[in-house]
Amino acid sequence: MSIIRSLESFSLPELFKLIERDSKSGRLIIETPISSKTAKRQGIYYIWFKKGQLIAVSDCINQKGLINLIAGRGWLSPLIVSRLRTLCPTSMPLGVYLHRKKLLNKERLSLVFQLQLHQVYRLFQLDGGRFRFDDFSQLSNRILTIPWLEMTGQQIKTTEVTIYALRLISNWDNFSNHLPEPSFALQRVVERSHLKLTAVEREIWELANGKTSLIDITRLMKQSLSTIQAIAFRLIAVGLVESVFYPNYDWTKPDNQKAQNIQSNYSYKQ
Repeated sequence: MSIIRSLESFSLPELFKLIERDSKSGRLIIETPISSKTAKRQGIYYIWFKKGQLIAVSDCINQKGLINLIAGRGWLSPLIVSRLRTLCPTSMPLGVYLHRKKLLNKERLSLVFQLQLHQVYRLFQLDGGRFRFDDFSQLSNRILTIPWLEMTGQQIKTTEVTIYALRLISNWDNFSNHLPEPSFALQRVVERSHLKLTAVEREIWELANGKTSLIDITRLMKQSLSTIQAIAFRLIAVGLVESVFYPNYDWTKPDNQKAQNIQSNYSYKQ
């Protein structure tokens, strides 16, 4: 079974949360928007998941993405690079093979994995495009196999990818309709965070008691409303808190009325 949607109708944070929540294994294909100048797409990306964890990323359909990243760093001789597809045993991640053969150390493999992840981080900033997710467990045949030649052997939770990606966003226009309302409060939905939070994220997490509105959090933390909304959205996107209606919020207060009037003028910078 495949899910085919536009990124406007179903965002990457929503999709990544679903993949981790349901421990899905599969392949995600993301097609970037068609450029109005060139009438072509900027690229197509392939992302693989195993039991809710991201295991590989590539911008090549022929499984040469990881090989190209390694070759681009000049860490291996051209001869070895050209033979990697045949040298690596079946059912072994290429990164594991290179480490066992002492061709790449753990530090370099970690760096290559981070380079793969940065391809994903940029996708969260797309203002359009579409995706297709093929769930391995629901395929009638096994034509979509694990991409051993694109794998470093490392993996990461999809919600970790989401929170890192959202921290890098400077223009929040694409998410403006998803940001929590200033008059709403935040409520923790888990007892303990499974993610490492920044100091300001941790502070907002501690204030997510279902009784403190975002406007009040803004006032307490002496931060802009746009900053608090962006961070709140990050915490919501990774399933740590939810936005809840706060019935006792008083919009008659001058500060609250002012916040309501200027909300749409913010650029939503973190």
